[in-house]
Amino acid sequence: MNPLKLIARVLAPVHEPAGYQPVVTDGVAVLPPSADVVHITRYPEAERIAASLRDYPGDWGWRMKGYELEHSPTGFVMWVTNEGYGLAEVSSGNKSKFEPGEQEVIWPAVQAWLSSHKVGFTGRLPKVKIWRKGGIWRCMSEQHPWAGAGSSPEEAYQSWSRAVSIEARTDQRPGEILHVWSAAR
Repeated sequence: MNPLKLIARVLAPVHEPAGYQPVVTDGVAVLPPSADVVHITRYPEAERIAASLRDYPGDWGWRMKGYELEHSPTGFVMWVTNEGYGLAEVSSGNKSKFEPGEQEVIWPAVQAWLSSHKVGFTGRLPKVKIWRKGGIWRCMSEQHPWAGAGSSPEEAYQSWSRAVSIEARTDQRPGEILHVWSAAR
């Protein structure tokens, strides 16, 4: 066969039978008696929420991490702790649960948002600032209200890391003095 004819045959549109076409009389479609009619309940608000979560995920953020999700442009807040409790709209501290049908529409979008905005546990300590003041090296991070001190940068970091992490304290020798100050007010 000619290669050009083969390509034309492969790319040619396929004409399939159209199936049953309802008969329209006076603007009303008449279906056959064996047809099953399914009524679909629409939830426009739930569809708008789900579409916003899918299409504009940057507009959403945690109001209370792990519990309340807020739409920044409008201030709309949703309670999203777990699927067992269900989704609820939060207004003035009160929660009103979405109907089960609405939750079925919203939950897949919420789960997709949660999975894409997950901050997993890395096990690494946060970045620190190490400086020298008055002949003593000090170490501190913005995430923890603790400051470590020592005669070298390594000692300052070691004392700080032992203050914020139980894992870092496993190498501490018995009787060793740990110098840590709290910056909490």
